[in-house]
Amino acid sequence: MIRILICDDDAAFAQDMAKRVRALPAYAPKAMAVQCLTEPSAIHAAALAGCDILFLDIDLGGENGIALARAMRRQAPGPVLIFVTHFSEYAPEGYEVDAFRYLAKAELDQKLPGYFADALAVCRTRQRRVEIFCEGESMPLPVQALAYAESRGHEQCLHMTGWSKDTLRTRLTMAQLEDLLGPQGFLRIHKQFLVNMAYLQALQSTGAVLSTGECLPASARGYRENKQKFIRWQAQQLW
Repeated sequence: MIRILICDDDAAFAQDMAKRVRALPAYAPKAMAVQCLTEPSAIHAAALAGCDILFLDIDLGGENGIALARAMRRQAPGPVLIFVTHFSEYAPEGYEVDAFRYLAKAELDQKLPGYFADALAVCRTRQRRVEIFCEGESMPLPVQALAYAESRGHEQCLHMTGWSKDTLRTRLTMAQLEDLLGPQGFLRIHKQFLVNMAYLQALQSTGAVLSTGECLPASARGYRENKQKFIRWQAQQLW
C-alpha cells in the first residue's frame, strides 16, 4: 500500500487536492490511500514520517514546512517530498531536505499529473528488496531500510532503520555487498563503510553525515569521485 499524505492548514484546499489525486490516471485505489492533515497540532515530524508520498505546504501559518521537513528527514529519509506553495520561486533550503518537486497551487491542473506519476516511479524503486544471506538465512531486505553497512573483521554489520532489528550480520565481504548494493544507490565512502545515499545528508573529505544523526569516516583518497557520484545520484532523484 502506497500512503499519500497531504498537509495543508487550508482544509478546503487539502480536500480538493485529495480529490484531484484520486482522479489521476496513475492513482490505483486498491494499492494507494490518501490522507489529509489540516490541524496544526496534528502536523508534526512523526506524523509525516509514516507516508510514502508527501505533499507539504511550505507556509503552514505558524509552522514552516521546510523546518518540518528537516525534522522529518531525521526520523525517516524515505517519503517522496513535494512542496506545495503559492509562490513560483523555489526555496534553496528545499535541497537540504531532498525536495523532489515544487508544485505551485496555481498550476495543479498542468503539473500534478506528471509530478504524481514521477513520485510513484521513485516510490516503487524504493520498495525494491535485495536478497542477503544474514545470520544463517537468506533475507529479502527492503533497500530503503538499510542505512549503511559496516565492516567488522570477517563479518559485515548491516545497520537498519524501521526494521525488526537494528542490526544484521552477514558473512558477505564488503566488496560483495558493494557489487550487490551499488546499483541500488549505495556508495563506498570508506573501506569500512558502504552507505545508502538516501540517508546521506553531507559528504566531505573527512567524513559523512547521515540523516539518522550518525557521522561516519570517509576516505580522502576517493572523495572527489564519490562526491561526483553523490551529486549525480541526487540529480537523478530530482529529475
